[in-house]
Amino acid sequence: MPKVTKPLTNTEIERAKPKDKPYTLTDGNGLFLLVQSTGFKSWRFNYIRPSTDKRVKISLGTYPEISLAQARSKREEYRSLLAQGIDPQIKKEQEEQAITSKIENSFLSVAEKWREKKVLEIEELTFKKNWRRLETYVFPFFKDIPVVEILPNLVINTLEPLNKQGKGDTLKRIIRLINEILNYAVNYGLLPFNPCSNVNAVFNFGKNKNNPTIRPEELPELLYKIQNSKLTLYTRCLIKFQLLTLARPIEASSAEWSEIDFDKSLWTIPAKRMKTRKVHIVPLSNQALKVLEVMKEFTINEPYVFQSFKKPNKPMSSQTVNKSLVNLGYKGRLTGHGLRAIGSTYLNEYEPMIPPDVIEACLSHGIKDQVRRAYNRSDYLEQRKPVMQLWGDYCEECEKIYR
Repeated sequence: MPKVTKPLTNTEIERAKPKDKPYTLTDGNGLFLLVQSTGFKSWRFNYIRPSTDKRVKISLGTYPEISLAQARSKREEYRSLLAQGIDPQIKKEQEEQAITSKIENSFLSVAEKWREKKVLEIEELTFKKNWRRLETYVFPFFKDIPVVEILPNLVINTLEPLNKQGKGDTLKRIIRLINEILNYAVNYGLLPFNPCSNVNAVFNFGKNKNNPTIRPEELPELLYKIQNSKLTLYTRCLIKFQLLTLARPIEASSAEWSEIDFDKSLWTIPAKRMKTRKVHIVPLSNQALKVLEVMKEFTINEPYVFQSFKKPNKPMSSQTVNKSLVNLGYKGRLTGHGLRAIGSTYLNEYEPMIPPDVIEACLSHGIKDQVRRAYNRSDYLEQRKPVMQLWGDYCEECEKIYR
């Protein structure tokens, strides 16, 4: 007749005292309590592993953290698994691994890995703005959710308030950032595909608003106001340099002396600072060189042409020109980016003999047509040199009108 194990009682467990050597108190059906010589008590489950037919032990936790009733419940759960041919220890390890994987592959965790890669590809200030957008509009809602659970309905519901507020530009940027992070997850084997690649189709972003600008005929008045304003010399030079080079605000304000070749009259902007992510060489007109000569007297020993007054080893803010134009009375009429449009309008309307592709190259615009882009790899550098001088001459003539 088989031996019948008497079930344990709570009193028996509580009164179990340590001995010179560890000993066990058996509850039956594989469950027992291990009492260490230190008095430490822990639950164990003894079973035969289905894959090897060998007897093994698995820990169920410590006593009194795991009560007798809880230990028995866990034992019955494991016995049920064994009846199905499932090894409880392997299942436990898989569950723990799944929990770890969820934490490691949460949206925030993957975003931080993407961040390490992305921060090397784009201008630092631009990336900081993008990360703040994620911190404001995305992370509070699903930072702890695994990327495999980031589905369209979650993203749409999270961003719907922005849509209702009419913040189309912000909404578009955030969707792009979310998709970049999910595409990163796909590329690194964390997702089979990006399920949110088409969520932008749900929203109405409204019409794109071009940056406010003025006509070329209005440039003399602008230059007069700049010259006779209370703006600092650095700011006046930055506005003129940006205007003369047709550079984007962030490109102009972050210009470094190491990028300027006075002998060849060229400014080489590295790919990491370009919106197109390609090196852009700007032919410097005589007028642009004069601006640089003025700045040489003050910042030639600094890394940046337009060195910040307040922050050592930092350039002036890319928003300096925008704020200055507002102070000059151009709020809603002209932005820093709109300075490029003045040059584009002048070259397209007043100089019809200049090929459109050359003008686009002056603005560092990529060719949108995929077929033409595939066959046209020219940067039109030689053709751009006289064009940029032509533009510089026009700006100089405008400056003379109100003298």
